[in-house]
Amino acid sequence: MSKSIKSISRRGLLGLFAALVLAGCATGPNVRTSAAPSIDFASYRTFGFVSPLSTDRAGFHTLVSQQVMTSARRELEVRGLEFQPNPDQADLLVNVHTHVAEQLRVRTTPDPWVGRSYWNHRNGRYQPWPGHTRWPAPSRVDVDQFSEGRLSVDLIDRTSNMLVWEGVATKRLTQRTMNDLGPAIDGAIHDVFAQLPLAPKL
Repeated sequence: MSKSIKSISRRGLLGLFAALVLAGCATGPNVRTSAAPSIDFASYRTFGFVSPLSTDRAGFHTLVSQQVMTSARRELEVRGLEFQPNPDQADLLVNVHTHVAEQLRVRTTPDPWVGRSYWNHRNGRYQPWPGHTRWPAPSRVDVDQFSEGRLSVDLIDRTSNMLVWEGVATKRLTQRTMNDLGPAIDGAIHDVFAQLPLAPKL
């Protein structure tokens, strides 16, 4: 084998290894689902979207609505359901809602002793009497503020107008994700429908 072929093979293996590492490091959303009892999802043949979707604004499909409709349609069609443009004739109706909330996570951790202060001057040399309430242990409070995205998918039986399945995905959002929501929404839709009790047929 020539040196050039060896070099190409080595680069290819390194590239494959890097891709596998990145895939292993990627963290998906936290997904939870629930379904109505005694529902045979295989009995549904067609689906459509409620109008308006919960992600629509002022009577128009937002960019988020367009993305969730594209992603949800792909996931249902790959499971053998046929898209019905007229929601009044569909067996299942799909509704999607998204929400971004600011979260605060407060954590108190023991603070290592680094020097004497008003509270730690005793430095463990003796203990307080039982019931003493003014001897706090040194600690540090860490506050983490972050954005959390939530995407909810509802499947409604059109005939009975009853919710039969719901899936919710939550994930911590970075600024990079906020600037390009399309792939994040598409991935969340895929992860949610992966838990639908109806296996892909294609």
